[in-house]
Amino acid sequence: MIYLIRHGRTRLNADGRLRGRIDVPLDDVGVRQAEALGVLFAGVPLTVVVSSPLIRARATAEPIARSTGAAVEVDDAFSDRDWGSWAGTCVSDLVERFGGLDAAPGGEALVVFRDRIVDATRRIAAAHEDEAIGIVAHDAVNRMLLATLAVNTPDDPDAIPQRCGCWNRLEPSGDDYVAGVVDAIPGEGVVP
Repeated sequence: MIYLIRHGRTRLNADGRLRGRIDVPLDDVGVRQAEALGVLFAGVPLTVVVSSPLIRARATAEPIARSTGAAVEVDDAFSDRDWGSWAGTCVSDLVERFGGLDAAPGGEALVVFRDRIVDATRRIAAAHEDEAIGIVAHDAVNRMLLATLAVNTPDDPDAIPQRCGCWNRLEPSGDDYVAGVVDAIPGEGVVP
């Protein structure tokens, strides 16, 4: 079982700006979202919580690790997609200018990004076979993993919602995964 968890909100999320590799902390709302995730996951038998190295992900991973007793491992492979010089830019401005984020030049190529996170997820899943693991990362990471690994989600990552402070559950199904939960928020009545 793999739980894909998106970090809590930052000021850049609130402003509709690309975060990428900009290492911004959680804002007050994001801190509350991280604590709510910790409460929600209390008692879930996670073996490990793997976090992106960015502070917003690590600050979200800590309450989950505390409440589950799992160790936190930081893995660079789960860093947000590198948007290069476009990081910090309003998403709507880039979409208007280039027709979509992937058309903006100078960022991490989509196939490189996809391969980086899919390979890392498979490596961690193999190391923790038959165990529940948490991965705390970013919306782009979660959406791409859901689109690539789950047989019951859209193939287009942009069609998969990922609110700040949400969680998803990938359940093994043969050699594939099924997304049993997508974009759930603490307080909505869905439990891990």
